[in-house]
Amino acid sequence: MVRIAVPTPVSASAVAPRLVISTSPPKIDPLTAKSLIAAIEHYEVAVRSRLDLHNHDNDTQLANAVRELEREGQAFVAQSKYSAADQSLEKLRARLSEYRSRGDELVRAADSRQSVLKEFWDRFDTLDARTKASLAGSWKIFGRVIARKSLVDLNSSLDEIRRGFASLPTTDLYDHGALDEVSKSETALKSSLETNEPTLTHSQGETWVMHMRADLAQIIALQDLLIQLDTQRRASEAGFAAESLNLMASAGAASPLPVERGASPAASEIGTPPPPEPAARPTATIAAASAAAEPLSEQSTETTSTSEDRPENFALIFWVSGGVLILLLWISIRTVLSVVGPVRRMRAATLRLARGDASVRVMRGGIRELDDLAVAFNQMAQQLAGAKAMTRNYQSRLEEKVKLRTRELQHLAEHDPLTQLPNRRQLFLHLKAAIARAEASGSYVGVFFVDLDNFKNINDSLGHAFGDRVLGAISERLRERGGPAGFAARLGGDEFTIVRDGVANVDALNAIGWDLVRAFQQPVAVDGRYLMISISVGASLYPDHGSDAEALLRAADAALFRAKALGRSQLAVFSPALLEAASAKFTTEQGLRYALERGEFELVFQPEVDATTLTTHLVEALLRWRLPDGRRVPPSDFLAIAEESGLIMEISDWVLRTSIETASQWHHGAWPEARVAINLSSRQLLDSRFIDRVMDLLQKHRLPAHCIEIELTENVLQTGAATIEVLRQLRDRGVAIALDDFGIGYSSLASLEQLPLTRVKLDRALIASIHLSTRSAAITRALVGLCHSIGLEVTAEGIECPEQLALLRDLTPIYLQGYLLVRPVSAEKLLPVMAAMPNHLASLLLSAAATTVSDAATREEITVTRSRALPG
Repeated sequence: MVRIAVPTPVSASAVAPRLVISTSPPKIDPLTAKSLIAAIEHYEVAVRSRLDLHNHDNDTQLANAVRELEREGQAFVAQSKYSAADQSLEKLRARLSEYRSRGDELVRAADSRQSVLKEFWDRFDTLDARTKASLAGSWKIFGRVIARKSLVDLNSSLDEIRRGFASLPTTDLYDHGALDEVSKSETALKSSLETNEPTLTHSQGETWVMHMRADLAQIIALQDLLIQLDTQRRASEAGFAAESLNLMASAGAASPLPVERGASPAASEIGTPPPPEPAARPTATIAAASAAAEPLSEQSTETTSTSEDRPENFALIFWVSGGVLILLLWISIRTVLSVVGPVRRMRAATLRLARGDASVRVMRGGIRELDDLAVAFNQMAQQLAGAKAMTRNYQSRLEEKVKLRTRELQHLAEHDPLTQLPNRRQLFLHLKAAIARAEASGSYVGVFFVDLDNFKNINDSLGHAFGDRVLGAISERLRERGGPAGFAARLGGDEFTIVRDGVANVDALNAIGWDLVRAFQQPVAVDGRYLMISISVGASLYPDHGSDAEALLRAADAALFRAKALGRSQLAVFSPALLEAASAKFTTEQGLRYALERGEFELVFQPEVDATTLTTHLVEALLRWRLPDGRRVPPSDFLAIAEESGLIMEISDWVLRTSIETASQWHHGAWPEARVAINLSSRQLLDSRFIDRVMDLLQKHRLPAHCIEIELTENVLQTGAATIEVLRQLRDRGVAIALDDFGIGYSSLASLEQLPLTRVKLDRALIASIHLSTRSAAITRALVGLCHSIGLEVTAEGIECPEQLALLRDLTPIYLQGYLLVRPVSAEKLLPVMAAMPNHLASLLLSAAATTVSDAATREEITVTRSRALPG
């Protein structure tokens, strides 16, 4: 029997491979250095955001950045335990601590600046509120006008300071250059306060002035302190930024490319990349098993094994294989967990980030790729948090801007920007409050509507910019003349309103109104020029003329219209008749706008009879307005309103067109020698197309030019030389020109010399008294003789009694017109009336002659009786 030798078991220590550990100090992990650099960057961004704006988001961002910097700094320095030979890491830890201290100092400096800025605005608001309160009550304190102006100057300087600060960025740093305009406004405010100190002390009190000086000095000191703090902060921020760059550079220098443990230093120094790490390295147990297997294998070749020794070999193989399987299973589980765990954390963090939680961070770990992904996710989350904080920062800045602009808009909403007087909105609020006070106390409130006379001439001649400065001077005078109980406001344009409390009665209202009118009889100084500017004033009184603000202003406006009609520099107090007249005028104007469309106008014709032949060759076209109810409105009731509203142009064109059309029908029909006199407005002559219009109508209706005669009043001279030239061109084309209402104007003789006339019509006011006054008769004879001597035809209009007819009959050649001869008739009735005119006029002349003889006999009998009664 062959004996098989059993090998001696080999111990694990004998077969285990030796793990070689390099004695060279390990280097810093590049990922750790990258995280530290990112933490430094995040801390710098958080500090700068906290410097720009102090709010909850920026505080949270800074706290997170501090924790991240501490965490990454500890992780970075913790690796220095394996690098004791490198002393730079200890220095880096000290520099990180100093870096944090610098950031804290910057934050504390920013908080100090915000406190100084808040104190500055609190002081400014206190100063502004004290000035506005004194300005609002200055009318009730002594009533000194000069004190009121001083307060206005102070208020204007404060508004300039506020606008100067409003033009600067809300959170940026200030310097002397940015605050130059503010410094000028502060200097102006200080100068105004010093200049007006005696007046303000007298009106507001010494304590008020002392507080104003103290607040102003404190504002200037706080502004200088702001500039000093901002200068220091700039230097600190520059050092902070430089230290951030140095720290990031130091962290990067401490982390070269990774080197495998046990690799030769020479390879690391020359930059040779290390060999890749095996995916799965066998353990000492596996190595031992392999070492033991070789002797067994050799033994088996030399000896013969027995059946009793096989179980022990199988057991050894079983345990070695089981260990290998367990190790593989453990490695697999660890690999799965290193993938699944980070993925789950990444998924949960993504869901939180999607819900708006920008402060979420993913814990690092797992395989290298997932760890890099966690670092990238954290950076993204931090950038989102920074963007969100920046958005809120901008929103906070915008809210501060809106708050400042709201203050300015509030002032603009209550005051006129040009004159700084209260506007229409404030006027209504003040007037309603004044009415409520008057109703409670049983007193009166006066409302004065002020309008500048001919202010358009100033704008046209001197320019609108100068006109705006004139309005400012006017508003200042109105503010002065308003009195202690006065409230002046600008409605717009050159219209102003003054409200006076405590008016005793209508007589007092009259006295205040005339005082306003007389105040503007003195020159107004504007830019070194002295201008005479008069005003017209309309006044109303509560409760006599209205019970609410709208009614009082409407009444004052109606009174102003009456004052403008009286001429310049006039006062009119409201009366119910003015409102009725205004209502009637409005109704008439509205009716005129539809009269042409509805065909309510019509023409009637009144003959002008030749006193020599007793025949008619000329008729005057007269306009009548027939209302829908059948009533007729005389021209005197609507022509003036048509002139004011501008409707006269359309009406005159209708008269011209209808007159030419009617004359054409007569000319081409039963009356070939027909001539029609047409009354036109002088405003039509201002239209450059008027001549073409007349000639086109004549050509259209085939009517010769001599068949029409244009009648105008002598106010045509006031429209200028261009309109007189239009008349000359019409006369050159054969159109006759007549001057109506001659003998009552101041420029009648000048009219005869300047206008290209063919006829003169003596006014009815002159004809009315020729049979009663020898002077009127002599004037009439002289005028008729004058016209005849210069080749003009003469028409006497307004003949209403036989005595007038008898006297005028002796002044031939002359044309006669009046109700005594015939009243105006329609075009259909005119020809029969003209046919009967010679007999009718002859009978009138016979009756006038008999009356004249009878009157002469009576006068002779009276003379004889008087002579007999005389003594001796």
